[in-house]
Amino acid sequence: MDADLDLHQTVASRFVGWAIFAYVLILVYASLAPFVGWQQPRGITLFDWPRYITYFDVLINVAAYTPLGALVAAQLQHPLKPFVGEIRRWLLIVGIAVAAGFVLSFSLEFLQAFLPGRVSSPLDFLANTAGAALGAVFMLASFGRRVIHLLLVVRRQHFSDAQLTDWGVLLLVLWLIAQLNPAIPFFEAGMLAEQTASVDLTTGGIVTPYDPLFLLPQVVGIALNVAAFAMFVSVLIHSNRSSLPRIVVILAIGFAAKLTMASLLLKTPQLVSSLSPATVIGVTSGLLMHLFFSTLRYRWRAFWAAMFVFAGGVMAKLASVYAALDQALRLFSWPYGQLANFASLTRWINEVWPLAALLLLAVMFVSTKSEST
Repeated sequence: MDADLDLHQTVASRFVGWAIFAYVLILVYASLAPFVGWQQPRGITLFDWPRYITYFDVLINVAAYTPLGALVAAQLQHPLKPFVGEIRRWLLIVGIAVAAGFVLSFSLEFLQAFLPGRVSSPLDFLANTAGAALGAVFMLASFGRRVIHLLLVVRRQHFSDAQLTDWGVLLLVLWLIAQLNPAIPFFEAGMLAEQTASVDLTTGGIVTPYDPLFLLPQVVGIALNVAAFAMFVSVLIHSNRSSLPRIVVILAIGFAAKLTMASLLLKTPQLVSSLSPATVIGVTSGLLMHLFFSTLRYRWRAFWAAMFVFAGGVMAKLASVYAALDQALRLFSWPYGQLANFASLTRWINEVWPLAALLLLAVMFVSTKSEST
């Protein structure tokens, strides 16, 4: 029992450390993107109280730093380790989480003064700090610890205990975050076009979604990307567990998240695009490809997953339609603010994800020394 608990703690500690690193990068990107146009500020508004308070922005700033506070608290007090509720230790952990949120938020708000289009505000970093405190309290409370314990148990039951698996689970979480942007096509690159029923060609003709010249490149790209994703998940699953049901569940969660966000954010939910012939055929073909290659040993599954990630990324780039961020934002109907940050961040995660997965799969292939692994 003690050995099992130690294994839980070791696996979770590694994951929390990398999760903190990844989440800090996300906050930096969301606060400073697109990282261009740096200039000397005419004035620092960091200490000027805003004339108007948008309560939605306050809630978003609180929510943005809540995971950071929870992760810092989890790193300091492991959720699986019995916690004696000493008030001094409890206050110390919350204080460290609050300090981390305050320092990071203050630094980013200060840097925002050097970027056009960004407005720093004391209300923002106070809301960020409150969010960090809220996350730490949640992590230390009995309810929060039960939730984290359940997540860690699920992770250990379904995913391998290999050292690199934590990186893979982290990438799966980032993939799910990217699916929250409904304007990003499912397993494609680029952004949804405003006209999805037809595409105007340079010759003046109109092609339907069933036209072979339009359909086949998309099907190939989606199939390769789905096969890559399925093979990627298969190298993370326990060797004695069937990977296909778990892959289908993850795909269903991502697809449901995309459709739900489409109904909330887009002017017209892009159900037609999400269920286009290319998507249906491509996803089905990709899963069939996975059934064939999943019979290989771990090392060669990692190899073919890397090959599919590379090939699918190239094909998706060739077959997809890209648009500037301001053009993509026209698809949305969201009057509450923070839309540009959300769209830019999720689009960036979606673009970087294949490269990160490719690097991880390459390390998995090289680090596997024998075919018997």
